[in-house]
Amino acid sequence: METKNISICACIILASCILSFGLVNITKQNRTVTVRGLAEKEVEADLAIWPLSFSIGSNNLNSLQNEIIAKTNVAVKFLKDHSLSEEDYTIQAPNITDYSLDPYINHNQISYNYLAKVTILVRTSKVNSVKQAQADSLKLASNGITVSQDYDARVTYEFTALNQIKPEMIALATENARQAAEQFAHDSHSKVGKIKTATQGLFSIDDAAVGLEEKKNVRVVTTVEYMLK
Repeated sequence: METKNISICACIILASCILSFGLVNITKQNRTVTVRGLAEKEVEADLAIWPLSFSIGSNNLNSLQNEIIAKTNVAVKFLKDHSLSEEDYTIQAPNITDYSLDPYINHNQISYNYLAKVTILVRTSKVNSVKQAQADSLKLASNGITVSQDYDARVTYEFTALNQIKPEMIALATENARQAAEQFAHDSHSKVGKIKTATQGLFSIDDAAVGLEEKKNVRVVTTVEYMLK
């Protein structure tokens, strides 16, 4: 009976050793570290959009029409003087408001019965030309044109060549993630192995700073899980 009990105990101990050994190996094989890598790049905007808008008032529709044509021509010449051609802008139909038929308006307190808003939509890759034209827009005041400075009439700049710099930035983000993983591995007396999983975050494009909207800061964060040896 004692021999039988000894055998049973030996089997239990052996099984425990095998199980323990197996768990240790599995744990070591599955050791990983998850890190994030950041890549940032400052780029120049390659598209400028400017709704060049101004208003014209009149009490006579014929006079209003003539003034719209005359002042639009002045504005177009202004754009051409800043190296912007017909391919760079579109003259939109004027928006005319008729106050003469509004029963809720005190006509003794208004200057004009008709008010027209004229918009020339500039959309071009000539970013520097637009920037200079917008800076010089006050010169149009000498021709009776007051360029709108409203929020919806501001110049906006965009960067459209993201696909061209994506591979470079993803590679840089992954390299930075690996450096972080190697630091973790060093601290834990391990070595970084192969990538187990990797996730690319969304690219963000923001203005580099207030007043530098023509410069953009492109940013991406990748999350990488590395095997540890």
